[in-house]
Amino acid sequence: MIFMDAAAQAAGWLSFLATAVGLGSLITQTSAIEERLDPFIHSRGREYLGSWVSRQPAYPWYKVKKPRPVGPVIFTRLVDGFCGPNAIEVTRLPAGRPGKATWTAVLTIFHKPGPHPFHTGKAGDLKTSLTVQSSQSDVEKGPFAHDTEQRTFTSSEPGGWLSLKTQPLVRHGATACITISRTSLITILLLVNGRQMFRYSDASGHRASYASYCGHFYINWPLDGAATISFSPHDSHMISTDVYPPRFPVRVDRCVQMAAGIVCSPDSKFQCAFAGRKEPGNWILEYQPKGFPGAHGSRHLWNLMGGEVYKVDFLLAHRQEGRTDGVWLELPSKEPHRTWSLLVPPGEEEDVLLHALDCLPWSSMSWSIHRGLRDILVAYAKPTMNKYRASLAAKLRSKVLDHPSTLIQNGWNREFVHGSMGDIAANSVMAGEGNSGDSVRVVTAAAALLLRESDADDGLLLDETTFWRDRGSRYHTDQEQGGGPPDELTTAGVIALTKVFVLEWSVEFDYQMYHDLPPELLFR
Repeated sequence: MIFMDAAAQAAGWLSFLATAVGLGSLITQTSAIEERLDPFIHSRGREYLGSWVSRQPAYPWYKVKKPRPVGPVIFTRLVDGFCGPNAIEVTRLPAGRPGKATWTAVLTIFHKPGPHPFHTGKAGDLKTSLTVQSSQSDVEKGPFAHDTEQRTFTSSEPGGWLSLKTQPLVRHGATACITISRTSLITILLLVNGRQMFRYSDASGHRASYASYCGHFYINWPLDGAATISFSPHDSHMISTDVYPPRFPVRVDRCVQMAAGIVCSPDSKFQCAFAGRKEPGNWILEYQPKGFPGAHGSRHLWNLMGGEVYKVDFLLAHRQEGRTDGVWLELPSKEPHRTWSLLVPPGEEEDVLLHALDCLPWSSMSWSIHRGLRDILVAYAKPTMNKYRASLAAKLRSKVLDHPSTLIQNGWNREFVHGSMGDIAANSVMAGEGNSGDSVRVVTAAAALLLRESDADDGLLLDETTFWRDRGSRYHTDQEQGGGPPDELTTAGVIALTKVFVLEWSVEFDYQMYHDLPPELLFR
């Protein structure tokens, strides 16, 4: 009896074991087949997702079908900052090792505010790069001492964006994409100083390429297909040989304002938008308080970005009707190689221009800018800028020579600081205009050194000066040749003129590019 019970028990266990083995084999075979049929089979590993492989959803072994891989929800515009923060930092090259998905590379060139090897204090703050003190004299180090700073990034979370909300990836051809809005794409281009390289639209679809300080963006929207974006970082630079600090601060709101042609004071009590380019002919400038809602062009971009149009004043340009008193500006027109003439009448319109020049935001990088704003302010400021240009160039060169330790502590290459930096700053200012983000970084870093000697609030002084409004009626004497030698430049004067220099070296941005794009695109 006992033997028969044991035999029955053994038979039961063997039956259970056979069933378990059979089921396991069936699940294994089904999983293998499902894996071969998985459309995301090449898009789940670290090679494709980079650091985002750690954010993929877990699934138990007994589940046959794998969940779709996920990527970040990237949202950025005027009222949202870049995924939250308004002040962030940008690197020319990706930090860490991004995956093959180009959106992973984009997330490694943007960085949350935070301490890093070359700044102290609150990163992203305008004061950040100005307050570092040298712990060793330049005489002790010598001009060509070995640069021992570690100029590479090592982080398990490049940029600090792994905490973003996720979205399922979308299959497109052989790639797995995230979805991004056209507003976020435009803002990203503004943050990296993007400019259009080519644009081609016909019956087959739309294609465009945008170069930037951090790489190239490619847009492809075929007829009856999805619009896609891809990003290619620079292959012409290396962090180990770059003489510039790896990171520099940018502010989302200021980049959007300049692209929309709006100048705002730090307290936002002054907000004024500028007219765009016109056809050849004679035009006159008219100040319209809260007139931006009646404008065309950049008003729509401001709405897309979440801006409050009804709070913004407007400088309207309309056909001139016989009036001649005031300042005449010759500006580039919509037609190549031709100009249009703009009359700035004395009084309110001139006061607004002077206020706008004083309230130009500070930036370490050239702007992707509304061309009407740049044309009008650069032309209006040119006589004064030319009067002080040599003095400004000399002062910047001397500051680089006097304070090399501060620059070195902020990430500038020691040999570059003691060698070429001062001359590059001076020659860039004397050039009058150009297209080099590197030169702008050199000049703004040299100008910011003056704040170490100033008792004024650094952030306020950078974003708003009184240099232009203090000059007032003396501005007109700067337009006359032989108007006398320039006054001694104060710290506020250097900051004010440096901001005009940044305008001179900024690049045009098509603020109506949203017409070429659908509301949502796939980021490859």
